[in-house]
Amino acid sequence: MTAEVAMRPYEAMFLVYNKEARKTHEYLEEHVRALLEKVGAKVVRFHRWDQRQLAYEVKGQREGIFYLCYLEARTDAIGALRREAELSELVLRMLLLALDRIPSEEEMRRRSSTAEEAMREGEELRGEGGFDGRGDRRRGRGGSRGFEPSPAGEPAVGEGAGS
Repeated sequence: MTAEVAMRPYEAMFLVYNKEARKTHEYLEEHVRALLEKVGAKVVRFHRWDQRQLAYEVKGQREGIFYLCYLEARTDAIGALRREAELSELVLRMLLLALDRIPSEEEMRRRSSTAEEAMREGEELRGEGGFDGRGDRRRGRGGSRGFEPSPAGEPAVGEGAGS
């Protein structure tokens, strides 16, 4: 008697080579779906995102197209899916997360609007005098500088030696 392996929900993000996308999105979507079907995954939801400029080059590419999909797959098929994605000439990167459950459409809409708000806030904070990533607010160029932490034994900026 063989034990049956349970299906588990996953979220997968595929970054795909964008030059092919300029030809046809259908071809790329079919390619990604074929990778999933090859390992026996059942696609529950499949979304194509925009073509985006990447923060750094991935396999010599500065832009790519993102596909987000929710799927159910056997746990033993995940290694095969990773191999297939690595061997694919069109898939630049794949991120795969195991989930407790696949989110509903309503949860997806809420999550999307929250992410858009966070992105807008981040853009505002990155401008002049924006967020520096450490939880501190930077001052714009030419503005007065406040007190900065100093190495041990040295006076901080703005403190005189004889104060």
